[in-house]
Amino acid sequence: MYLFRCELTAILVIAASLTLSCAAQTADPGSVVISAVSCEVRIRNRAHNLERIAFWSKQAAARGADLVLFPECTIDGWWQSRENRASAEGIDGKSIAREYRILIAVGMTENGGDKYFLTHVIVGPRGVIGFHRKSSLAGGRDGEASVWDVGNDANVFGIKGVGVGIAICFESVHPETCRKLKANGAEVILAPYANGTLPGEILDPARAQRKWIWNRVAENRVWYVACDATPHDKKGRLLPGAAYVISPNQELVACTPKDVPGEAMVVVRIEKTDSSR
Repeated sequence: MYLFRCELTAILVIAASLTLSCAAQTADPGSVVISAVSCEVRIRNRAHNLERIAFWSKQAAARGADLVLFPECTIDGWWQSRENRASAEGIDGKSIAREYRILIAVGMTENGGDKYFLTHVIVGPRGVIGFHRKSSLAGGRDGEASVWDVGNDANVFGIKGVGVGIAICFESVHPETCRKLKANGAEVILAPYANGTLPGEILDPARAQRKWIWNRVAENRVWYVACDATPHDKKGRLLPGAAYVISPNQELVACTPKDVPGEAMVVVRIEKTDSSR
């Protein structure tokens, strides 16, 4: 195992032996391979969650991915309790392993000193290259805002010549975050979720479910790469997990199958084109 250390604990970083660095890339500019993973995220079970990050990062790297996206709150799971502040950590650590080289976008509760954020961090062999703090919190004061503080950023990162931003879960319901990301140069929006999306909701030909996803793509003409934690049925068995990619032209170019239960992954090469500008 290879660990990326934060202030209090370690985030597992597994990657493949690519020629990728952790800053904006120069090799093959304008083309990036992104993987999105729907994995089981267990509440307050960091060991299990890190193991799933390790497993799927290795699978993504073997498929040639430059970056792999994991669900919201991947490290400790999402649960609406201030208890999760006890395990919150900073994002200013550095890598202690470099055998593999891949970028990993992973979710966590961030200890920002006097505030706590729902944060998604992009990390790699050289440490943190960027992060996004969730700015639109579901449920208002009685919901996520009772636990986490509101972020206020729309950071965009250059990865192999492609502008990549992050919109976490509820942020895609309203247009503000995606609009800011587009204005800041995003051509790809990474969209990690923690609400148990089923692939059938995305494969619905009428697009009657989760309409906001299609609206954000249509408004901004960006690639939308998304994944959700693998849901469970009432008996605790894994249902099909949703990970998917939508093109700037609103074409569903990849989606995990709706009839195969369990964790799953999609991998897509995204080319920089006029339609994503």
